[in-house]
Amino acid sequence: MAISVWLLGGPVASVRVRAPAMRTRTKYSKKMVIKNRLGFHVRPVQRFAELAGIFRSSIEVEIDGQRVSGKSMLGLVSLGGRCGSVMRITAMGEDARQAMGVLSYLVDQNFFVEDDLDKEKYPDRHITRLVTFASCFDSNVWVVCRGKKINVRDNEGLLSLGLRPTSRVEFLAEGLDSMQARQVLDTLASYQFYVEDEMGARARQKAD
Repeated sequence: MAISVWLLGGPVASVRVRAPAMRTRTKYSKKMVIKNRLGFHVRPVQRFAELAGIFRSSIEVEIDGQRVSGKSMLGLVSLGGRCGSVMRITAMGEDARQAMGVLSYLVDQNFFVEDDLDKEKYPDRHITRLVTFASCFDSNVWVVCRGKKINVRDNEGLLSLGLRPTSRVEFLAEGLDSMQARQVLDTLASYQFYVEDEMGARARQKAD
């Protein structure tokens, strides 16, 4: 933001001031069980590394005593995580809490791998993913779709949008972690909210 410096007679200069940054370095660690039937394979690894890479904090993943960066696809693949393996996620830095919220939800939801999901039972799972990811951040977040701007904490408003996994959306955020919030939600929307039938359809359209 900009502020003006005044002396007698009027303003003499305009000074740009940077918005306050998150400076508190915190550490979070959590053990989780890989429930995905095929284990920590390509799709889970790609999604985990891409989301982890958004955050400024350092992120590590440990399986069976082997520890690698959570932002490295090659490192994560080398862990060889199987269904039933215990993984420890450790995040340390100024946005560690937000990172842990996003990544632990991803793991808990089987990395959004839908091979065994009863899709008809969860028709609005894309909205659930949007709301849950947004709730990991302190910033206020809005989604803009079809000319309407709705706070993501307004469930009735979101439903009124008729939001689909393929909808064109824009995210707005205000707060200290707004950059990370927008990047996470932009990533979510760019993959059709990880609704895999829609992801497959989009990939086929591009191939044609």
